[in-house]
Amino acid sequence: MTALYIAAAADYVERIDDATPADLKPLVADAVGAPVRRIGRFIQLGLIGAGRCAKQTQLPSDSSVYLGSGRGDLEVTIEVMQTLLRDGHAPKPLSFINTVSNAACYYVAHSLKLIGRSSFVCNRYFAFESVLQLAALDLQSGAARSALLGTVDVVVPPIAGHRIRLGLGASTDVADATHWLELRTDPAQARAQLLAAEHFVDRPALADWLAQQSIDRDWLLATGQFMSTSEASEWSHELRLDVLDYRSTRGYYDSQSGAVINEYLQGQDERTLLHLNRDPSGRYSVMVFGKE
Repeated sequence: MTALYIAAAADYVERIDDATPADLKPLVADAVGAPVRRIGRFIQLGLIGAGRCAKQTQLPSDSSVYLGSGRGDLEVTIEVMQTLLRDGHAPKPLSFINTVSNAACYYVAHSLKLIGRSSFVCNRYFAFESVLQLAALDLQSGAARSALLGTVDVVVPPIAGHRIRLGLGASTDVADATHWLELRTDPAQARAQLLAAEHFVDRPALADWLAQQSIDRDWLLATGQFMSTSEASEWSHELRLDVLDYRSTRGYYDSQSGAVINEYLQGQDERTLLHLNRDPSGRYSVMVFGKE
């Protein structure tokens, strides 16, 4: 298998309440080097994270862009649906175009002058894991040599309505968030290595795979937001691993798994990181990272 390396990682997370959210325009301009007009918060968040990531490395111009999200650009989709169904009017052409969430990939590629392929993946429970796996497959097959990949989740006020839409409790904190990394086949200046990005149909399949790995006290465990606390404790006990907690202080957004790589890279722990997540149907996702 082709070895894959993480050359850079960046993110932006902002807890949102009923106050007016922060203006993202200055952050976008700082991240990509110029203002970008006529875009909503979903695309702005993507540009902030991707731009910050690209600043850390010499990003090849033929890098491919991979963007994931739990629900896509909710803000512009809700705007268009309300215009059509509630108001009975035709939506603004640019708003209608931007309901295709791959539009955010265009803005990222255009702003960073990238000419590689672009892909958008919407996955309710494994947003970051799925886009990471897709990028890894393209790199391993030779379809790409550098991948700029990330996720975006956006809060759409009013907050009470957003919580209802996401099926959250009335007091649950929510957040805008974007997480990005550059994945490449070149080990030069790598900060970490991607050792595995896998999906499994059920717990026995995951257990079989784990049994084939050389897991010992030199590994560290982290678990995703969709795995119950009790099951997370079971895995920690079964694998006899210490736990990296990267989620307890975060507001809710669908792709929290993307936060684990920055927490890992910024920490002092040199152990291999195993990340497990599960969806309500009993399917599992695994990411394994090792520091260089």
